[in-house]
Amino acid sequence: MFKSPQRSIVGFNTLFTDIKGFVFTCFSSQKEQILWVCVGNYNRTQNIKTILIPSLKNIHGGTIGLSIVDTGSQDWEPFCQWLKSNWNGPIITQQINKPFARAWAFNAAIAQCPGNFVAVVDADIELPNNYYKLAVKNTSTLQAWFPVCQWQLEPNIDQWRWFTEGTGVFCAYKTQIEIAGFYNEAITSWGKEDWQLFFAFYQKGIKAYRSNCGGLKHHWHPSLKPVDFEKWF
Repeated sequence: MFKSPQRSIVGFNTLFTDIKGFVFTCFSSQKEQILWVCVGNYNRTQNIKTILIPSLKNIHGGTIGLSIVDTGSQDWEPFCQWLKSNWNGPIITQQINKPFARAWAFNAAIAQCPGNFVAVVDADIELPNNYYKLAVKNTSTLQAWFPVCQWQLEPNIDQWRWFTEGTGVFCAYKTQIEIAGFYNEAITSWGKEDWQLFFAFYQKGIKAYRSNCGGLKHHWHPSLKPVDFEKWF
C-alpha cells in the first residue's frame, strides 16, 4: 500500500486514486465490446503466428480484434496473406517503414483502433482463455489494468517467474490513454516507456491496477536490455 512506486514517483495522492478506482470498478457494470489487441512488430511475425494468435483464438467470452503496426519486417507481405486465412475476427494492419521503437509503434497500433477497448501486448505474449473476462472485470472509467505476466526463464523449458518489474502489457479504454498522453515517443531506446505511461495514468487520476494473471506468458527471447541500462527506481 505504501511502497508502491507510484507513491514516490507521483505522490501519496495516488493512494486516493487507488481507493476511488477500486470502489468505482467494484460497483460499476462494464459494457462488453470488442477488445482490440494492439501489437507493434518488427521481424517477429513468426511469434505472432505461433504464440499470440493461437492464444487469441482460444479466448472466450467476447470478441477480439487485432491491430498491428509493422515497421518493415522482411516477411510482412506473406504474413498479411497468412492472416487472411488464419484470422476471422476484426483486424486492421499498417506497415510504416521507419526504425522500430516500441513507443511510437504501439502508439500507432492504439491510434488506428476503431474501438475504445484496447489491450497492449508484445508479439511474444500468450494470453489465457479468460483474458477477455478479466479485462472487462478489471477495467473501468477510473481504472486501467496492468496485469503481471509470467516470464519464461529459459528457451523450451516450462519454467516461469512473475515479471513484476514490467508494465508493458495492459488493458485500458482508448479515451483513458488519450488523457494520459500515450507512450512518450521521445523514448526510442529499450525500456522506461511502459512505466512512464503507468505513472501518467496516475497523474490524470486513473488507477493502474496490478494483479498476477495466470496463463499470461511472455515467451523467452534473447534479451534486448542494453548493458548500460539504468533503472528508473
